[in-house]
Amino acid sequence: MPSGGSGDRKQLEGVKVTENRTLKDEEKMELREIQLREAKHLAEKADRRCEEVAPRLVTLEGDLEHREARADLADSCLGEMGEQIRLRDQNLKCLSAADEKHSQKEHKYEEKRKILTDKPKEAETRAEFARSVAELEQTTDDLEDRQKCTKEERLCAEERTLDQTLLDLKEMLRSSPGLSLLLLLSLPEGDLQPEG
Repeated sequence: MPSGGSGDRKQLEGVKVTENRTLKDEEKMELREIQLREAKHLAEKADRRCEEVAPRLVTLEGDLEHREARADLADSCLGEMGEQIRLRDQNLKCLSAADEKHSQKEHKYEEKRKILTDKPKEAETRAEFARSVAELEQTTDDLEDRQKCTKEERLCAEERTLDQTLLDLKEMLRSSPGLSLLLLLSLPEGDLQPEG
């Protein structure tokens, strides 16, 4: 009998150990279920946030595309304006060179006139010299008149052209900034060069 009591005790201890393990496993499972419920709750909350943020993200992406398109258009307009400024600068240089050339000619004519009017002549050549001087003065006056008329006509024409161009530019800029720059770039080169 003593050996039988010892076996029961061991068996009883084994059952207690098994019960303790089962209790611990049940506690662990309950803890895991609580953690699982919390994780599901957090996942649902995250899903709701994603659903709330998704439309804003789509709107922001649309805004970004729109702003990028506007930036591209602005870059294009700046490029076109830069080209227009370069062409205007070339035109201004041409006009300045033509003005300088006319000033030099005018200076030469003035020097020639002075030489012819100031140069003393011998008595026997004075009459011939006087006729020559009169003819040269008349020619000089005619050339100066022609030059003055040409210059005034050119300046008036350029002023009218510039005024009309400015009016056209203003009108085009009001209606379509991109189109106005394209139209300006398409003008023939002769319209931008001085007459000469």
